[in-house]
Amino acid sequence: MNKQLEIVQLEELKDRQIPAFGFELLREVLLPDLLGRDLPQILYWAGKGLARKHPVNSIEELFEFFKIAGWGNLALLHNKKNEMEFELSGEFISLRFKKTNAPTFQLEAGFLAEQLQMMNNYITETYEQEKKRANKVIFTVKWDQKDILHDEPSLGKRSHRKP
Repeated sequence: MNKQLEIVQLEELKDRQIPAFGFELLREVLLPDLLGRDLPQILYWAGKGLARKHPVNSIEELFEFFKIAGWGNLALLHNKKNEMEFELSGEFISLRFKKTNAPTFQLEAGFLAEQLQMMNNYITETYEQEKKRANKVIFTVKWDQKDILHDEPSLGKRSHRKP
């Protein structure tokens, strides 16, 4: 799809509202039925794929993406040399904890991992920790500065571990 057309479509959809019930049906009923036990792993990789299709340039843009996507309010808690910690909260997060036995936030985790991997140029992983009583999720994003990504000029932009 043409990138400019995609941006126009995103702008048109950004402020539209849909019932949360429809989103809940897809995310918490249909997807688990289709994907079974592999749901968390597939959602993590799907989140990484979404990040590659919708890259952001800053942490602030990352916060805005979460808000526009209806994923909740993302906030940075800690920023260390090889790790960042984020908190995801909001009304929809609270509802997911109340209505779902075991909600997964692996889509968001994969999205965070890939966005920060593209920003910092290191292999990056995200770990999810649910805080059900507090109605929030903590994401710990980690990378190792020895796992540098680089481009291969003959193949275009590709990610590989440094030899």
